[in-house]
Amino acid sequence: MSKRMKIVIAFVLIMQMVIPYPVYAATVGRFTSVVGNVILTRDGKDYKPVVNSAVKEKDILVTGANSSAVMTFIDDSTIALSPKTRMQVREFGVEGKARKGIFSLSIGKLVANVTKFIGGKNKFEVHSPTAVCGVRGTFFGVEVAMAGTVMTTTATCTTGALSVSALSATGAIMATSGIVAGQTAVITSTGITVGAAGAAAGAGAAAGTAGTTGAAGTGAAAGTAGAGAGAAGAGAAGAAAGAGAAAGIGAGTIAAAAVVAAAAVAAVVATTGTTDSTPTHTTPAHP
Repeated sequence: MSKRMKIVIAFVLIMQMVIPYPVYAATVGRFTSVVGNVILTRDGKDYKPVVNSAVKEKDILVTGANSSAVMTFIDDSTIALSPKTRMQVREFGVEGKARKGIFSLSIGKLVANVTKFIGGKNKFEVHSPTAVCGVRGTFFGVEVAMAGTVMTTTATCTTGALSVSALSATGAIMATSGIVAGQTAVITSTGITVGAAGAAAGAGAAAGTAGTTGAAGTGAAAGTAGAGAGAAGAGAAGAAAGAGAAAGIGAGTIAAAAVVAAAAVAAVVATTGTTDSTPTHTTPAHP
């Protein structure tokens, strides 16, 4: 081995000891839209991401009131976060014919457009406190909320198919079901209720009946507000598409990101009236 090669190897080893691992973590995606107060936590530090900021494994994303974010991953899958949402990118990677993506949604709502992955091992899951949702090539949404004293996870499948499992308080799988396009599953720690997508509000209210009354009316109001938010969502879609183009994202990817951005911003209207728990301190822009 030449003296120069030894010096290079020694330098790399020293840098790995001096600089924390997260600096070397691979980029698994990029932000294609950032609206309002969005906080990215990485290695214990908070940042304010902008369009084209990197997304890496273990990143935690929190959106404030009237805020949203859209991420496009290296497989062209997209995830949009609605206001007052907290999500972690637990794992994500594509290697050869294998893809693995695991996300944790603590509270709030996400809309995902997962690209089809043909051949090899494929695992794309969204975990919540009460459920695990597994997908392949699917357009779907997941929302985690409290219905009275009961935490519920509502999964809605727009295209493709979705596998949902209910988790007990200890994290054990209690029940598993599947839904297809046009269906919604409401999952609690006691089981799964499957119905038509339009009946999601009623199903969510039924899940929370043991802890509260009036949930059905709340769900119906949210549905009405969501319908009225279509125009706002469409405007956000255009903004997301422009941002994606500026970042050098392909036309197909821009279109997908625009769709999920519209869904995320439309949810702003339907999710008013709750307290924003997002940190309000000033954080540096992420490089």
